Amino acid sequence: MVGGPGLDSDGFSSGTNWNAACLNADGNTVLNGSAACGTASASGSGNYTGAYSLSNPFPSGLVPLINNPTGLGNDLGITLNTMMHSQRTLTTYNFNFGLEYQFPRGFVLSAGYVGSRGLFLTIGDFDLNTLDLGTLDLGTIGKYQGALCAYGEANCQMVANTWQNIQPSTNSNFGQAQVPLWVSLQQYPQFGGSSYGAGNGVNVHGYPGGDSEYSSLQTKVQKRLTAHFTTLASSTWAKLMTDDGNPPLGFVGSHGGAPQDAKNLSLEHTVSPQDVKYQFNWQASYDLPMGKGRALNLSGVGNAVLGGWTVDGILYASTGIPIPSPGAGTPNAYFNQRADITCDPSKGAPHTQAAWFNDTCFAIPVSQYVAGTAPAYLDRVRTMGAKDLDATVSKNFKFGEAKNLRIDFCSYNIANRAQFGMPYVTSITAVNSGQGNPFGQVTTTVNSPRQFQFASRFTF
Repeated sequence: MVGGPGLDSDGFSSGTNWNAACLNADGNTVLNGSAACGTASASGSGNYTGAYSLSNPFPSGLVPLINNPTGLGNDLGITLNTMMHSQRTLTTYNFNFGLEYQFPRGFVLSAGYVGSRGLFLTIGDFDLNTLDLGTLDLGTIGKYQGALCAYGEANCQMVANTWQNIQPSTNSNFGQAQVPLWVSLQQYPQFGGSSYGAGNGVNVHGYPGGDSEYSSLQTKVQKRLTAHFTTLASSTWAKLMTDDGNPPLGFVGSHGGAPQDAKNLSLEHTVSPQDVKYQFNWQASYDLPMGKGRALNLSGVGNAVLGGWTVDGILYASTGIPIPSPGAGTPNAYFNQRADITCDPSKGAPHTQAAWFNDTCFAIPVSQYVAGTAPAYLDRVRTMGAKDLDATVSKNFKFGEAKNLRIDFCSYNIANRAQFGMPYVTSITAVNSGQGNPFGQVTTTVNSPRQFQFASRFTF
């Protein structure tokens, strides 16, 4: 019905928004104005004629029309939500080269290079008034520092409000002869409010600012089915680099928040939070040599009970994913400042639940107006990798020509190995103040314990 939560049909936010749906008692979305509304928290009215119903969609009245519309000037003084007029489309280039050779006895070896290049990756919402995602680029922040007057510093500098004549009453600087210096340095100071930070000006959704590079060597050895045995082993040695630390697949990896300077993403270019350096997968299937016509030749009841069993196994092993660097956490922050890195946190790291990495390798930057030296993600400090072994034992019982009963006994994570999750990472300011515990500790696991499963299937 509208452009999105909090947006009008034209894509802009205003006071005339109307939600066409609400939540019923089960938490499901229903038509606003139906009898089911009003039975859950944050729902609309529960009748057809009350506030926000179909018959009264704008109970607070409509925003009056503007004489002689002036385009973007119509929304002076409020925050805009929009898309770029000529927004670039996400582009991906994929390329690969491989060789395959067949050996005697059914063995096949494959090896190849697989890579990709991603351009114009979305880095989320981007405020054009915020030359980074904090409000100003780091060069401007470093130049003016406390004179920007975002937090009432002693050297706060106020400047003339040159937009006073065009600002409507909806703008928080309306009627003010002076405004803080940081307001005058914005690209569109006539939009948004007086709050310093992203989201208060001209918000572009899906801003296409990121890129990525992926390269990998992939190998595979396969033994085709001969003598009741087949196996396949594959490995990947890969590297994924990016300056977009918050990719769309947010459920993969750990994400460290906004960049330090979105107009200078070279500060973010590092290993991806979704990078898995090494992966190995092996699977095999073998028909046990027992039964009619096999090495242990059986017949009758012996063949019915002991013959025809198949064993399948899968082994998967991989390295972990990089952990994010801690933030500086300084009060009154002008941007998403990371900590300084003073040594290699992987050197001498015990890799235990109590201390996964060397937590003494980080420090607060010398100034709150400069970027921290720590990369967005730590290539040499990764979570615990996966090591998983699964197995299945199965047998088919035939009844005549058309009927068959298959039974399976399965076990997952046979070794019952716990895979530790992401170590706890917080700001260095919190750590120094004694509020950062358990910094560097692992308190979760990410896999399931050993499981057994029995299944059967009858076909006829």
